[in-house]
Amino acid sequence: MQICDPDQESTFDEHEDEDALEPTHLIRRSDVVLRAGIMMLVAGTSGLRVREVMQAVARTVGIGRITAQVTFTDIVLTVQRRTIFRTQVAEINAPGVNAHRIAMMQRLAHGLPRRAGVSEVDAMLDEIERTPRLYPAWGLVLLVALACGSVTVLSNGSWREVLAVLPASAIAYRLHRTFTGWQLNHLAVVMMSAATATGLYVGFTDLLDLALGGPSPRMAAGLVCAAIFLIPGFPLVTAGLDLTRIDLLTGIPRLMYAALVLLAMAIGVWGVATLSGVSPAAVPPLAGHPVVVRVALLAASFFAVFGWATMFNSPWRMALASGVVAIIGNTPRLLMLENGVKPHVATFVGCFLMGLLCAVAARMFSMEKIIMTVPTVLVSIPGSAALRTLIYFDQADVVQAMQNGVSTVLVVIAMVAGLSGARMLTDPEWAFTRADPPTTWQMVGRVLRPHRRA
Repeated sequence: MQICDPDQESTFDEHEDEDALEPTHLIRRSDVVLRAGIMMLVAGTSGLRVREVMQAVARTVGIGRITAQVTFTDIVLTVQRRTIFRTQVAEINAPGVNAHRIAMMQRLAHGLPRRAGVSEVDAMLDEIERTPRLYPAWGLVLLVALACGSVTVLSNGSWREVLAVLPASAIAYRLHRTFTGWQLNHLAVVMMSAATATGLYVGFTDLLDLALGGPSPRMAAGLVCAAIFLIPGFPLVTAGLDLTRIDLLTGIPRLMYAALVLLAMAIGVWGVATLSGVSPAAVPPLAGHPVVVRVALLAASFFAVFGWATMFNSPWRMALASGVVAIIGNTPRLLMLENGVKPHVATFVGCFLMGLLCAVAARMFSMEKIIMTVPTVLVSIPGSAALRTLIYFDQADVVQAMQNGVSTVLVVIAMVAGLSGARMLTDPEWAFTRADPPTTWQMVGRVLRPHRRA
């Protein structure tokens, strides 16, 4: 005869009761909502868009209410169905950018049926997750090198600097992808990639100097541009947008991440600049016929943005549209700079215009604004001023360092402010904080209605 311990039997019964009470239907629904949010978060979009996709999936699977706290690396989700609550937490290991996935997830959210089972939504998410990146690695290496060379032209570099930047940035970007694939410390990878890019650039410029019989007065123009692919464009812009909506829980960590990446990049560039003895003097404007120079600057604006967009895995249609917007929006900025307007004022006007144009293009061609906007505003990155700040600090010229440092910060703020202003005018979700903001046409109608009565 088998004798049972009463305590063990009681424990077994309690576990059986707990399993019976576990709301498995809610667990499966909560899992698929959280999975959709994590897929958006790892793609690099803003906290608002992450919550929008989660709410769309929740409505489809029959969850009446969700509350989500979204940060840069994790999501805390609480769901409610009838009288049952459930809270889950998920996090991502490393931040990234995948513009194509953002577009696919937003199309999924807009096209979901009114009701669908969890298995159906999971199958849709599986299909998105299995979608490979749009461009092969060798193609991205070439496009990123083209973008860095184009930024060199925008920084007043000549053909000699472009020739040195192209191979330096291509090799450094390939190494950056390799180090990232090994899952090394992210900031260490940024620092090593920046030092590699600038070191190779100095080496290639020395070879050109030997071949051409003398140094170039514009050598400093390409030093930062060789490593410009490391700029954390998506985190920087989405942080600004999140902070504009007072979404501090998401915006502040993104901003800190972007600041840390910029610091690691600056240390790598500064080390090479110090060893090579680069002059901190400003590079003179490009010489030549005004028409030729302006055409070169506009072409550089297009190819810089097109290359960045493909690096972010944007579909080619969106990359082309972003390049065209950059040409139109960067033209007034360049003209204002030529006429002595302060850089941060010209940058604000240019980024504001590019934000408006991206909104118009997104509406006309059914594209996503954030995917188009981020690459376009990067033509305004103050790389030269940031480099001069580092070199002047190294030379203990505090006055010049502070002047260039303040100019750099003002330009970055102007970039985010211009984009945020355009977003508020074209997207009611940024202009209003309430849950049901009016559409753009409703806002226009409310403004015009008093005049109609008069």
